[in-house]
Amino acid sequence: MTVATRRLGRTGWTVSELALSCTDPWAGRWLDETSAIALIQHAVKLGITSFHTGPCYDGARAQMRLGRALKALETRPEHLMISINVGTVRVSGSHVARDFSPDTIELQVAQSLDRLGLEHMPLVCLDRPEAAYLSDDLLDTLAALKGEGAADLIGIAGTPQQIATGLAAARGTGLIDVIMPTYSPADQDSEGVIERAAQDGLGVIATGTLARMAFAPLAGDWSLPRTWWYAVRRARDRLVAGGRVARAKRCGFLSGVRDWTPAQTSLGFVLSHPDVHSATFATSDIRHLHENAAASGRILPIAVIRRIVATA
Repeated sequence: MTVATRRLGRTGWTVSELALSCTDPWAGRWLDETSAIALIQHAVKLGITSFHTGPCYDGARAQMRLGRALKALETRPEHLMISINVGTVRVSGSHVARDFSPDTIELQVAQSLDRLGLEHMPLVCLDRPEAAYLSDDLLDTLAALKGEGAADLIGIAGTPQQIATGLAAARGTGLIDVIMPTYSPADQDSEGVIERAAQDGLGVIATGTLARMAFAPLAGDWSLPRTWWYAVRRARDRLVAGGRVARAKRCGFLSGVRDWTPAQTSLGFVLSHPDVHSATFATSDIRHLHENAAASGRILPIAVIRRIVATA
């Protein structure tokens, strides 16, 4: 089994159509270092060449761990699409704040390169920028990062409105190469911005593709801390993201698609979109890694796709 590849818009990059998000829970303290590195090695052997992280995930633990995992690979990481989110800083504990000042962006890129052991960053992505943050100084800083070779590509991650605002601010500059919208059976709001970005030749890397598995019963080994972590997160989502959870519940039928697991069905739907070039997912479990990888190269039945679209 080898994960298929797709061209990333007109960027010149070819990426695996599945990408691994190296954030929580992969960076969590309940996953030991050996297992975390083994997961990356398995992902590369399966053909996954895209990995996403950021300087703010679990402190800097995610990046430092991924850096050690990349160093342990048998092949050099130049062909890998490593992407980072910038503009979010950890203030204290789990509290984060937005900071898109040029100094912070430059510092986060420099620190990320050092932690990951890279000479240049394939993709630097603004993390959910609001209009007020998109100053000329910020755009000049991003252009300088590309010009100096510190970043190959620049992207925007966020809601449809945040992405649209960012694209409008950079219109005519040729600065933005990639968008990272949230897109899943439970969240199809980015459909329009995905299509417009693809028309402009931008790469599209979908995030949130499994919708935190809110459409499926919670399964796991309750003797493991990560299962309880997922349970707490699901309970919190019901309180702060009720609308998203309600939409996910309308997709409960994803658990009954023949020959497809719920996760595979969700990924299959995302990859059925002709303008999506890669679908990002997170896991700390090698079994789930193999399960999700098995969604690559398959065609989800059109009847299932139509039923998912009807839930939007």
